Amino acid sequence: MKLRLVFLLFLLPVFALTAQRDTIRAKKSPRERYMTSLGIPDPTPFAAGITAEDLKPLLDQLASAEMEGRETGEAGQRKAADFIAAQFKAAGLPGVADRNGYFQKISLQNDTWKDIGLKVGEQEFKNRTDFYVFPAFNQDIPKLELKEVVFVGYGIEDRKYNDYGNTDVKGKAVVFYNGEPIDNSGKSLVTGSEFRSDWSLDWKKKVQVARKKGASMVFIVDADIAESLKSNRQLISTRGWKPATYMGDKQPDDFVNNMFISPAVAAAILGKKADKAEDAISALRSGKEFKPVKVKAKIEVRLDKETRTLEGSNVVGFIEGTDPVLKNEYVFVTAHYDHLGMSDSTVIYYGADDNASGTSGVIEIARAFADAKKKGVGPRRSVVCMLVSGEEKGLLGSKFYVDFPLFPLEHTVVDINIDMIGRVDNAHLDNPDYIYVIGADRISPILHEINETSNKYYTQLALDYKYNAPDDPNHYYERSDHYNFAERGIPVVFYFNGTHADYHKPTDTADKINFNAMAKRAQLAFYTAWDVANRTPRLTLNIPTGKIKKD
Repeated sequence: MKLRLVFLLFLLPVFALTAQRDTIRAKKSPRERYMTSLGIPDPTPFAAGITAEDLKPLLDQLASAEMEGRETGEAGQRKAADFIAAQFKAAGLPGVADRNGYFQKISLQNDTWKDIGLKVGEQEFKNRTDFYVFPAFNQDIPKLELKEVVFVGYGIEDRKYNDYGNTDVKGKAVVFYNGEPIDNSGKSLVTGSEFRSDWSLDWKKKVQVARKKGASMVFIVDADIAESLKSNRQLISTRGWKPATYMGDKQPDDFVNNMFISPAVAAAILGKKADKAEDAISALRSGKEFKPVKVKAKIEVRLDKETRTLEGSNVVGFIEGTDPVLKNEYVFVTAHYDHLGMSDSTVIYYGADDNASGTSGVIEIARAFADAKKKGVGPRRSVVCMLVSGEEKGLLGSKFYVDFPLFPLEHTVVDINIDMIGRVDNAHLDNPDYIYVIGADRISPILHEINETSNKYYTQLALDYKYNAPDDPNHYYERSDHYNFAERGIPVVFYFNGTHADYHKPTDTADKINFNAMAKRAQLAFYTAWDVANRTPRLTLNIPTGKIKKD
């Protein structure tokens, strides 16, 4: 009995220590247990720095008359860019963009056809039905008359395969098929295998060959012209602005003028020798030597073009990650800072909500991450806070970025985009503590869960998914800068307060901003970014790889 009592007395301190540990564990809140389980440090001290008081002077300046509506390419946009860069510099962020500065310069182009046409004999063909043209790859030629055409198969001149042979095409038009020749067994005559060559992937190579040979015009036969018109509508369009660097370092005069035509147009151009051209292609597929077909013709091409260009810039703030491995992955937080400018010298489109609000939020988020790093608390992944221009002209700043990224897209984990977070729409007049959340579940289900959890534990906003519906008639998912990232298969979430009577009007002014609601929304974006930047696992994807747009 005495021995048992001594043993129990010996165990009492052990029971007490265990009970004490259980009590400490029990005192942890669900939020603390969640963060601890993922190894994520506490973000609340840094989110607390995102305040209505700090947001107001930023927005007041961005939406001031001095900024002249921040239209891309105008003085106001450049002033706004300088202001944003100054905020990043003051926060201690390094320059990582062009020339180790804060700006990624973007060049935008607008091509307008004063006249575009194709006439074969007396038959006039219709643009964007019978033929189409990429303005960026064509020079201005108001009228070109052609009297001789040479059909050169697929227009390829390669070490192992040559459609031109010894045929002289100088001063003549050439006609060839898109793609490359395939024999009757399904093998490429260029590669000798089932794999296709670069000649199929890059039609511009063929046009440059024709230019070197002195051809005066190129007609490319597109057997699936209806589908091509749909998939290339942005490049074909002359409406609005587009990045001027679709050509990389090439200019229109690096190419001979070129036009994609339907098989019916090709038949009209080749006339009586259309059958001979088809026989030559059939013979080629059967392993026989291809012989170019020369045709006398009467063709009129009109490509009367007017081109305008303007310069803008994306402004980049960078917080390098602290983890030696994860710092090579990137969490993007974006907003557009441009707006509609001035309709005349007396009318300014201030764009306070659209999108000085989102811009101010991203600046504050950058400051919060910079503060955390200074205090030795992450982030583990690198965070890129990027303010883009060109949004109001067709999401062009973000389009430029994904075409010419500063950081590898394959290592870009997420884009958290903020576009209008300073107002309250009519549906939420009774509760300004809300935000529309769009796109979080489209590519990564985990991102949706992170946003939900961040809101549950920190901001407690009413999350409205009305505009996230796939059949949303407003198509907001496709209408802000995150969409260019989403097209590349990068998970996105878009925060938006909805539209109002002042949307895209001069009356979108700073005095109508609800800064308290704006601060909470910016904090939610920060908390979501903090979680993604600090958790070890990368976001899992649910989008089929075939749906991801690649160059």
